[in-house]
Amino acid sequence: LTKDASSPDWEPLDSITCPGGGAQTIVQAFDVPKGTDQSIRVNFRYNGSPSTCSSGSYDDHDDLIFTVKENPNFTPPPTPAPTQPPTPVPTPVPTPMPTDANDGPPPSPGGVASYDEVLGAPKCSFAPSCDSGILLNGRANINNGVEPNQPNTLNTCTDGPVGSYHIDESIDRIVVTRASGGDGDLTEGDEVTITATIWCWGTGSNDRIDFYYASDASNPVWTQIGARKTCPGGGAQTMTASFTLPPGSLQAVRANLMYGSSDAGVNKCVTGSYDDTDDLVISVKPNTASIASISEAAVRPSKHDDVQGAIEFSAKDAEADFLMKELHELNTGGVKPAEGDDGSDGGKGKGKKGKGGAGGSESTGTAASATDKYICSKHAPLASTICADGSVADDTCSSEGQRCGKKGKKCWFMSGCPAGDDGEESSE
Repeated sequence: LTKDASSPDWEPLDSITCPGGGAQTIVQAFDVPKGTDQSIRVNFRYNGSPSTCSSGSYDDHDDLIFTVKENPNFTPPPTPAPTQPPTPVPTPVPTPMPTDANDGPPPSPGGVASYDEVLGAPKCSFAPSCDSGILLNGRANINNGVEPNQPNTLNTCTDGPVGSYHIDESIDRIVVTRASGGDGDLTEGDEVTITATIWCWGTGSNDRIDFYYASDASNPVWTQIGARKTCPGGGAQTMTASFTLPPGSLQAVRANLMYGSSDAGVNKCVTGSYDDTDDLVISVKPNTASIASISEAAVRPSKHDDVQGAIEFSAKDAEADFLMKELHELNTGGVKPAEGDDGSDGGKGKGKKGKGGAGGSESTGTAASATDKYICSKHAPLASTICADGSVADDTCSSEGQRCGKKGKKCWFMSGCPAGDDGEESSE
């Protein structure tokens, strides 16, 4: 502070350390002395000692002059006796970050993003959270609110160029935090919350936002989180969405703020004149507990595997979807009709066409013929297993997909099994 801006004699007020990375607001109070044109100065420095005008490579200092009315009742305080300046705290050795400009800018702390030129969006290293800071503030090239490194998206999505900052729509900040808190780095399987600080136009009733995540930021396939949301009001708003981090070391989240409500299309972004899409890339550690569990399961029988002969270990469980598809393709050419189809249009209706088409043996509803066998199981067995070890249709299983037994078991059928495969006599 100086009480005479025309001939400044700077009086130090305080020296404060930044409370965190990214955008911060720091407040300092003081008593206004006697003087017409006064000034305050903020000297922002990287390391170094307190100074009225430091000159480091990353330092910044700005003055603000203000006019003060004279107070006729003001009595200036007595000039205090000079005091010994405090001994400055020595800088720890070694210095943790470079002060030489040739060494480049200091790295961003893990929880605060820095712009990644390759990905085209802000990116955080490993940390308990990820904050875009000021890197997403604004939208496109709108008046008074040009967004840095626009459009800050991983694909071809662009921002709408129409409007004015903090009158019309913009996404200003995105933060990803672990829902349960804690100091550990974000890890696969963590439930996280996306918090978007946005500006909604008017009453906000015409503005909507979508949230997405992608498990691979280098080749994003976007999954929408929940339903589209409407701004709860006009002006500055905070909106959230939560999801569980899938496997993937470099993931991304997206917020898409729009005027109106349009289809997001294949790129998962609405790109109207007032719309804003922003991505934030996060580093995610592997879940070592999950990996250990999978490794253990691969060498021991799974409690879920009760299919006879075909699937014996939980390592085989990944084949279930393929086997189910194979079985479905085999069965669609047989006597199993589509549910609810009575065959009146000549299609695969109940009782209208058998496996051999017109002129073949006629099916009776959804019941299987004498050569149709089933297995009651939770997982899809092989076709050969059904024929070899299955049973002829009975009260337990009379149609494909029918519930049987406990723990989610259902009926799996195979048509055209050779009669007597299991030593039983088939019946019509």
